[in-house]
Amino acid sequence: MAVGITVFATLYRTIIGVSALPHHLPIISADAIELSGEHQDLIASLVPYNADQTLHAVTSLRKAGIDAETSAFLLSQAKLRTKAQAKFGDLAHHLLLTDAGLEQATRAAVAAAHARRFAEAGIESVADLGCGIGADSLAFAREGLAVTAVELDAETAKITAHNLSGYPTAQVIQADITALNVESLTDTQGRAVQGLWLDPARREVEGGTTSKRVWDAEAFSPPLSFVRQLAARGIPMGVKMGPGIPHDQIPAECEAQWVTHAGSLVEVILWFNALARPEVGRAATALSDNPVTPRVLGEIIAHHDEAPADEVPLAPVGDFIYEPDAAVIRAGLVAPLAKALGAHLIDPNIAYLTTHHEVESPLVTGYRVRRTLPLHEKHLKKWVKEEGITTLTIKKRGVDIVPETLRSKLLAGVKKKKGAVKAATLIATRIGTGNNSQRFALYVEPLPFTAAPSHKAK
Repeated sequence: MAVGITVFATLYRTIIGVSALPHHLPIISADAIELSGEHQDLIASLVPYNADQTLHAVTSLRKAGIDAETSAFLLSQAKLRTKAQAKFGDLAHHLLLTDAGLEQATRAAVAAAHARRFAEAGIESVADLGCGIGADSLAFAREGLAVTAVELDAETAKITAHNLSGYPTAQVIQADITALNVESLTDTQGRAVQGLWLDPARREVEGGTTSKRVWDAEAFSPPLSFVRQLAARGIPMGVKMGPGIPHDQIPAECEAQWVTHAGSLVEVILWFNALARPEVGRAATALSDNPVTPRVLGEIIAHHDEAPADEVPLAPVGDFIYEPDAAVIRAGLVAPLAKALGAHLIDPNIAYLTTHHEVESPLVTGYRVRRTLPLHEKHLKKWVKEEGITTLTIKKRGVDIVPETLRSKLLAGVKKKKGAVKAATLIATRIGTGNNSQRFALYVEPLPFTAAPSHKAK
C-alpha cells in the first residue's frame, strides 16, 4: 500500500522513536513509500545542504505551499544526502536515508567489492540478511545479482524497498533472520538463493539518542554462533564485522579479510565456503579512494597452514621509514609485509618499517628520513625556528603524546611571513620499553605514492 509524502514524514519520525505504523508487511512493495517527482526535485534542489541557509530554505518551501511537516522531512533528506555523498558519491541523490542507517551503511565502493566477490564466484542470487537501508543490497543489484533483502524493522524495510525500486530482480522481506529457513529463500524468479551476506548489528542504542559499539562477537545481532551454524550448511557466505574483533573470536574455517578504503580501516569480512579463497587464512586489502567503483591497490595474504612468520630482524632507523596500511597491522601481517619489501622493524612492538633503499608499495606510506631529533619540546622548538617551519604534521606510534597539543606548543610564537609557508612532518616514536625506552622524533619527507603489485606472505 502506497503512502504519501505527509504520511512518510510520520514514518520518518517512527525511525527515531516517535511513533509506529499500525501494519507490517512481510514482503515490502517498492511503492510502500511514494514520493512525487516534485518532492524528489525539491530534495535535489536543497543539496548540497547548507545549515546557514535553513531559514531561507524553509521560507521558500512554505511559500511553495509545502506544509511544515513535509518541509522538515525534505530538509532532513537533503542534509543526509549531502552527508552521504562521502559514502555513496552521486548514488546518494537517489536514496532515502536515516541518521542511523547512513552511519551503519557500507561505503558504496566497499559494497561493490563485496558484490564482485559473489559474482566472481559464479553466484547469481544473494540474500542480504539484516540489510539496513540497503547499501550492500544496492551494490549486489548494480553488479547484476538477484537480491533478496531481509530486514526486521518494518519502517527500515520500506526505505530499502524504495532504494532498490529501480532493480526488478530485487525484493525486500520484513522478517527476523534468526527465524528464517534461509535454504528456502528464493529470488524474484523463484530460484533458490545461492549466497548469503550478513552485517551483524554492532551498535546498541541507549535512550534513543546515543550508542556504544559492541565488540563481543556473541553480543552482536545475530551472534557469531548463529553465523557459524549457517556456514556449517555449506552455503557461500560473507559476513561483515568490525575490524577490531579479537583474532581469537574469528572462526578458523573462514578467510578473514581486513579492508581499508581511502586509507581508513573499515571492516573485516569473514568469507565462508565457496566465497573463501582456497587456503587463505588472513588477508589485508587496500582499496582506492573512488567513492563508488572499487580498485584494489594492494593486498597481502597468509595461508591457513602457515607457521607464524619468523621474527623479522630489527634495525636502527635507516634512510627511509614506512607505516604499514591499517589493514596490514590489524590482520597481523606486518612481519610478512616487511619480508616481502626487504624491510626491517625498528622495534618488535612498533609497526614502523625501515630500509636504506626506497621501496614502493600501496600497502605502506613511505617517508625519507631527513633528521633524527630528541623528543623534547625545547629541542623541537629550536628546530622549528631554525628550519622556519610554519605548518607541522605530527604522527606518532608508541609514545604518549597528543600531536595537536605538541604542534600548538612548537608553533607558538612562530611569525609567518606573508606568502612564506614551510610545511614539515614529524614522526614521534620509540624503541625499547620501560627504562630502556628511547624516544625520538624523525623529521621526514613524504614519498610520492606509487602502486605496486600485491604481496603474498610466504
